[in-house]
Amino acid sequence: MQQVTPGLAVALGSSFLGYYCHAGFLNGLAAAGLHPAKVAGSSAGALTGSLYAAGLRGDALKTAVLDPALRWSFFDWGSVFRLPGVLSVFWSSGLFSGKRAIKRLQRLVDARDLSSLESPTMEIAVTDAISHRPEILRSGPLAELIVASCAVPGMLTIQRVGEKRYIDGGVACEAPFEQWLDDPAIDTIIIHRIRHEPNSGPTVNWETVATSIGSAHHAVCNELHRHRIELARVKGKRVIELITITPMPSLITQNGAPRCYDLGYEAGRMVSPSWE
Repeated sequence: MQQVTPGLAVALGSSFLGYYCHAGFLNGLAAAGLHPAKVAGSSAGALTGSLYAAGLRGDALKTAVLDPALRWSFFDWGSVFRLPGVLSVFWSSGLFSGKRAIKRLQRLVDARDLSSLESPTMEIAVTDAISHRPEILRSGPLAELIVASCAVPGMLTIQRVGEKRYIDGGVACEAPFEQWLDDPAIDTIIIHRIRHEPNSGPTVNWETVATSIGSAHHAVCNELHRHRIELARVKGKRVIELITITPMPSLITQNGAPRCYDLGYEAGRMVSPSWE
């Protein structure tokens, strides 16, 4: 069992294909001698954190996230038939079902339950599609909950896990850490967020609906995050927030993936165990 750094928790934020950078960050923290007792994540952060908590460390974690098969597992040919429904908003909640990704992740985590993860424990942020509330989950089928946390509206269908219906955890909880503010076992919270370099993605010279939705989402997330940071300080928690700027990874190719990992690794490696 991995020895952990007492009192340390790490929150990994949601980000487009951010699991490359988050994996580097966790390995970088380990290189700096830091091993969180608790990890939580939304979307890409949930994916990386879960692999790490399930025992994939070092080169094993790097290999898993940089394997193109993981990225491609989120695609399926059924998207061709779902596209008209998504565009017309008459049926289908997303282009991709997520079923292939669940199978891929089950192989990586040995079909484990979230509650079985220890040293560190893992917590996954999701959004309940029925109650419209964010939730922090600590038990349930791990692979299914990872994909549920990654279920960006319009991209992945609403994920059914048992009797529950979930969508992207990053909708209202970009980097989940508020659940630790009253936890006496946690005194230091490291938050890792990812931002992309300006103009590193596809260039669009006109305003679109996606532009408006994206701007609104980021505005809400940033305001909620600011409020949670202030609340953490009131509660007396030491908060270390790191933002890693990466190029926009390609959805189709591996372009940018190794670079994103390396940037995350350097960010994690530079965190001082003495919190200076």
